[in-house]
Amino acid sequence: DGVGSTPLPPGSQSVYVKTYGCSHNASDSEYMCGLLAEYGYTLLPAGRAAEADLWLINSCTVKNPSQDHLSVDLRRGRELGKRLVVAGCVPQADSSLAKPGGLLDGVSLLGVQQFDRVVEVVQHALEGSTVALLDRPHGSRPSLDLPKVRRNALVEIVPINTGCLGSCSYCKTVHARGRLGSYTPDAIVRRVQAAYAEGVCEVWLTSEDSGAYGKDLGTSLAALFDRLLPLVPEGRMLRLGMTNPPHVLSQLDKVVQALAHPRCYAFLHLPVQSGSDAVLSAMRREYSAADFRTVADTLLQHVPGLSLATDIICGLPGETDADHQMTMRLCRYYRFPFLNISQFYPRPGTPAARMRRVPSHVVKERSRELSALFGSYTTNDRYDGAELTVLVTDWHLHKGLASLVAHDKSYVQVLLPFDPALLGATVRVRVTFTSKFHVRADVLHMLHRPPPGPAASMARAAAAAAVAAARRPTDQTQGEGRGTVPAWS
Repeated sequence: DGVGSTPLPPGSQSVYVKTYGCSHNASDSEYMCGLLAEYGYTLLPAGRAAEADLWLINSCTVKNPSQDHLSVDLRRGRELGKRLVVAGCVPQADSSLAKPGGLLDGVSLLGVQQFDRVVEVVQHALEGSTVALLDRPHGSRPSLDLPKVRRNALVEIVPINTGCLGSCSYCKTVHARGRLGSYTPDAIVRRVQAAYAEGVCEVWLTSEDSGAYGKDLGTSLAALFDRLLPLVPEGRMLRLGMTNPPHVLSQLDKVVQALAHPRCYAFLHLPVQSGSDAVLSAMRREYSAADFRTVADTLLQHVPGLSLATDIICGLPGETDADHQMTMRLCRYYRFPFLNISQFYPRPGTPAARMRRVPSHVVKERSRELSALFGSYTTNDRYDGAELTVLVTDWHLHKGLASLVAHDKSYVQVLLPFDPALLGATVRVRVTFTSKFHVRADVLHMLHRPPPGPAASMARAAAAAAVAAARRPTDQTQGEGRGTVPAWS
């Protein structure tokens, strides 16, 4: 402040929040936004980031590109003279980045288990201090009952555990999130009940490995499902997050029952990473390709309409052409509707970073070959002309065309004509167009009205306002967006 100026009272400034990474990170950002808003800070969307007094960036350390994006954000923030706070996995996993000359030099830091102290860190940063809160006693984690500002007012993301039981040779997640720490079933039940009471239509159960839930508490994901599924009201849905194969294999029958339940999406993100046992061993993945096939085949056989998503890493050190072809055969056989393809990136401090790398041109060629395979088929053709029951939870704006976003039981994305009144509703539709990643449909009739509570009304108001603003001739936005509460990006 200049000489004689009056300092602004705490909580009166504005904050721009940007989030990278997984749905767990997204949930952490929603909690941080809730705490900041409750204290009085104004949350600004991406289009007004330049106006904000402080930038809070929730980072991801899974891949090099995510950290590269963080570097770009920090450089731009410094050029604009912003106060900067970096939260999330990057500062937690590698504190050396805060040393003089490092990426995080001079930046305030907030660890993954300290996000409930975000107001304290933001206050200090706005006063010109640099603070770092990265330590928390083992077993202690933020409450699930904290206030939230949801990115999508109709979707609640509930972290059921933090950390994992794995020791994958290429991954830094355990460096950041630590070993497995599960929330109690009672805490999760309270959060889910509260979300549905607010009118939320869709609850996502998320973590670094949802299948490992409860192993530190003497319980299990299967037991958690037994408590949660009866709580899902008619016309609402539950979605299970990413789960590694060995933890599904140990409770396969119960997972089948849960995914087949009418109020749980028949969708599972089950990362295989490679079709080669030699590569899986080098990755320290603790399962074989045959184990993955057992899980996948059982789920596909017994869960009607199951959509199975998976991840592949191309070019782990030591991967041969024969290993790569095993992965190609596995992907060709299952024709996954969702396939996340990554080239291997050596993450500092991981065992794989010390291994002799596959030449980069070979890694790129393998990635291109797998991407070409994925692009060669479609899985939504069977929906052409079909009638579906879908839950409307979002909206999308692209080049001036606004659409509602819904999903059927298999979690296939269904785009509908824009009508904010349908946000939160369950409707019957007829498919008129199919493509690789979504289908379009016309609404036939409503089955369940949007639930009572503030969530649906917030979603309708935000969607209508955003679309109206984007369609104004003088509007300076990009005319493109998604999500019902654009308080952060």
